[in-house]
Order: sequence, then C-alpha cells, then structure tokens
Amino acid sequence: FKRGNTTSKEGADFCQHKQNCSFNLGLNDQNIALHLNPRFDVWGDKDTIVLNSVEKGKWKAEVQPGGFCFFRGESFKIIIKFKCKGFSITLPNGSRITVPNCIYANKYSYFRFDCDVSISSVEIR
Repeated sequence: FKRGNTTSKEGADFCQHKQNCSFNLGLNDQNIALHLNPRFDVWGDKDTIVLNSVEKGKWKAEVQPGGFCFFRGESFKIIIKFKCKGFSITLPNGSRITVPNCIYANKYSYFRFDCDVSISSVEIR
C-alpha cells in the first residue's frame, strides 16, 4: 500500500457482543501509521471513534474526532486514501477524517484487522 493508493474495506454484521474493532496499517506491529478503532462501549469510551499511531512500540496520543457511525448488526464500508501528507478516511456515513502520516513512510505492507465481523472485501487501487 503506497502513496496514491486507496483501500476500501467492507464488513458485515458487527456482532452484538463485540465492544470494539480495530484496523491497523503500518510497517509492522511496532510501527503503525494508522490505527482506526470504533469503540461501542469499552475502556470508558461509548460510541467513539479513536485514531492514533504506534512508533517504535509506543502508542501516540489518541484523537477522537466524533461522528460515530458504526452500528451493531449492520454492514459498513471504510475507504482509506494514502495522500502525500497522510490518510483521508471516508467513514460509513460518508464523512471524512484526515490523519497525518506520523511514520513518514512512502509505503506500508502491514494490515491487521482485530474485529469480530465478517470482512467481505478489501480492495487496493
């Protein structure tokens, strides 16, 4: 996944008991450029989107942009575009969030989904 690419992730049916889900994009598990974590009700957060990154194994400050738009039992689609200075994320409701590329790499090969959902497609263009 390199600068200029777009990835689209589609999932279905967040399980009723799942409290959060995370999507990670980076170099490896110690260097994550983008951590997107919709939280239904966990770690003191309810219906919250959390964004952050990991550099050399250390988590950076969380950003909570608001606009929670994930629903249990419903399908969702997330689009992530890797631009010059960062990532443009289109959420299921069409709203956009911009996140800086804190690790400054030009390409990333580490993708990880920690979710109790069925990922129906991942597309990279």
